[in-house]
Formats: sequence, C-alpha cells, structure tokens
Amino acid sequence: MLDSTFLQACEDAAARWDVPALTLGIALEDGTTDLHAVGCELDTRFRIASVTKPMTAGLAVCLLDLDAPTGVWSPEVTLAHLLSHMSGYDCELGDLHRFGDGDDALETAVGELGTVRRLVPLDTAWSYANTGYWLAGALAARAAGTSFEEALRKHVIRPAGMASTDFDAPEVDGSGPNASSDPYPRVRRASGGLVSDIADVVRFGQWHLREAWTVVQRHPRGKPVGGVYGLGLFGERVAGVDVWGHPGSYGGFQSSLLVVPERGAVFAALTNSGNGSRAVAELEDLWLERLLGARRAVAPTVELPAEVPESFRGRYANEDTSLEVAPGGPALAGTVVANGESVEFEARAVGERTFEVVDGR
Repeated sequence: MLDSTFLQACEDAAARWDVPALTLGIALEDGTTDLHAVGCELDTRFRIASVTKPMTAGLAVCLLDLDAPTGVWSPEVTLAHLLSHMSGYDCELGDLHRFGDGDDALETAVGELGTVRRLVPLDTAWSYANTGYWLAGALAARAAGTSFEEALRKHVIRPAGMASTDFDAPEVDGSGPNASSDPYPRVRRASGGLVSDIADVVRFGQWHLREAWTVVQRHPRGKPVGGVYGLGLFGERVAGVDVWGHPGSYGGFQSSLLVVPERGAVFAALTNSGNGSRAVAELEDLWLERLLGARRAVAPTVELPAEVPESFRGRYANEDTSLEVAPGGPALAGTVVANGESVEFEARAVGERTFEVVDGR
C-alpha cells in the first residue's frame, strides 16, 4: 500500500504543515507491515501522547471490574465511566508537577481528585477527562500491587511485543504550536505518557485486534461531537465500515492510531509538530480510500436562521482554554486563547448546535 504515490504524499504533507519528523506505519490482515519515515530514522521514538489511552483502557479491562465504583468520585461513577469520558468531571487538576516524580505521585494526586468539579451529571454528555484516566491508572496499579507503569508493561506493553515503548524521553524535540521541553508529569502518564516508535505502535494495533477480549473497548458508550467513543477509542464509520482509534497531542507532538477490525488493518503515524495532526489527517484519508474505497465524509453546511448563531455569542472557558464567540452571519467567528496563545477562527454550521472550524489554525 505504501507505493511511491503514498510515500510522496507523506513528504508533501510533512512539508505543507511544517512537520520536521514524521513516521507512518500500516499493517494488513495477512500480517504485511509497511513503515516509512520523513526527516528521521524509522526507529525514532516520539511522545505518543493520548495514543496511550487505549493501552491504559486495555490494562483496566484486564485487571478491573468495569461496573465497579471508583471509591473517589460519586458512588454511581464506575470504571467504565472513567474510560469512556462519561463521568461528567473536569478534565484537569492544575499543575501536576507539584506531585513530584516519585512512586507515590499518582496516589497523591488521587487524594485530590475529590476536589475536581463536576461539569455535568453522569451520562449526560461526553466530556473529555484526563482525570478519569489518572484515577483508572491508580485503580489498576492497586489491583496489580505495583506501580501503574509496571502494570502497563506487564499486561499490555510486553504482551504486545512493544520492545521500544516506555515512559522515558522522546528522541526528538517537539516543535510548532504548544511545543514544550518541560519534563512530562508522572501523574499524567496514564492519560498520555508513553514514548514509542512507529513499529511498536503498529504492533499494539495488531495485538489489540488479535485479542478477543479487547472487543469490549469497541462498544459505543459515549457520543462526542462526531462519531462515538468506547473505552479509550473513538469510533466512526467510513464507507459503512467501523473504524476505531485515538489521536494524541502534547507538547509539540501529535500522533494517531486507527484500527479497522473488519479488515484486520492498522494505521499509525507519529509526528513532532503541533501541526502534525493536519498532516496525519491527509494521510489517514488516503489510507482509508485505499483500504475502504472512500475517505471520511464531509458534513454538509447547514443553513441556520441568524438568531441561532447569535445565541452562541459570549465567552466560554475551562481551566486552560478560553473562547470568545461572535456570530459571522450564518457562521461563528472568534478567538481561542490556550496556553497563552491567541488564535482567530471561523466555523461553519454542520448542525443546529455543531460547528466545524474551517479557518485559522
């Protein structure tokens, strides 16, 4: 599948989106694997960020009862709610460096999770919450009688044959928007702390498809803005076929893992750029077109009465991001401020309450 046209597409996407280093890997049902690198060696290790989440979710499925309460948040909140982002609790817990880098860091943070505000009631809305993954990681560590890191190595990383994957430092620096050279907080590892190379990420995808028990991760439990969410995996349909996966973004690294169970196929891409997801999205669509005969569908623009966009005028904020929204005719426009950086945007309507950003980084 990685013929000269696909390889050129990799080069072009990396250049178009200013991605210094990119690696891409695919695997087919017959076990055939193809890997390609742009601007680095194939075995270069990147921070994979939230591509860690399906691995943490797999660990939790191995060791814990999905219907059990967490013992920290409200009694009706179960492990499944944590892994599907349906708990309703906030995403973050302030500066995580305050918990240090010792073996007790995660447990110490769990002691403060009871202070996290609840944004919406249970099962009301899908709301991305890294906090839920830190709690799930701590519960798995307790069940294993080890640290979270060693539990993940024993039950996921080693069984999947991921010899180059661990929680150390990446071999390239992050670049572009939100790049950071700060040490990765240990508390954050369960939601996105792994460092890996492209071959290992593909191996994880293959292992995930081989293991019958992982199917529970691919049952829809939440409804994000687009598609569905299971346990550590987003789900969507392309040409009538289920595609599951997870992106990752942290500190100037962006990554992606996709699996297509019906075809036994895996796609993975790693970049060291805050613009990397833009390049990866192009390559995902090319892969999907070759595998399934179609790219992702583009939602049509919906014409809304002027009072609907006007009703969204205002300021929205969470712990680390604020959004000033103003109507721009049938569309929305405004400014996002995140990590001290301000970015203008314009968004078209694709539903009565759903808008897609079409302009601005």
